[in-house]
Amino acid sequence: MATEKIEAVLIPVDGWPVETELECDDGSALEPLQGIVGGFIEPFDALFGDRVTIYVNDEGLWSCPPNRAIFATKRMKEEGFVSQADPCRPVEEDELYTILHGDIVAVGFDPETGEDRSLSAAEKSEVMRYFAETSPAGSGLLAVIALKMR
Repeated sequence: MATEKIEAVLIPVDGWPVETELECDDGSALEPLQGIVGGFIEPFDALFGDRVTIYVNDEGLWSCPPNRAIFATKRMKEEGFVSQADPCRPVEEDELYTILHGDIVAVGFDPETGEDRSLSAAEKSEVMRYFAETSPAGSGLLAVIALKMR
């Protein structure tokens, strides 16, 4: 049984993003990813395109606290992503796109092989900056409160 390590970033609920390693048996990251998010995983690749995948708990909306608010990026607008608030129009840059629940983990993605891989140093920096500055701890809860007050 071969063990491989994948360098990733953990974005905990109410915490700063931190670098972490996933120990993958036989090249599969499924078990360590499920362990981090606390259940079945769901990929979310809208934020960083096809080079970084963010994994969340598949049932997190119903079973986990809000973690981070995700705001639409310039790339999402240019690629014609649809607004989650109004599916009849394209998303606008910096508008609330969605709210991710529970602990989140980001890994690199190789579109040629379809497999997860370690994040590069630049990708780690980009992910950590986004989840520390653009979408900091508490942003998911604040977005939920704002939506409820509408």
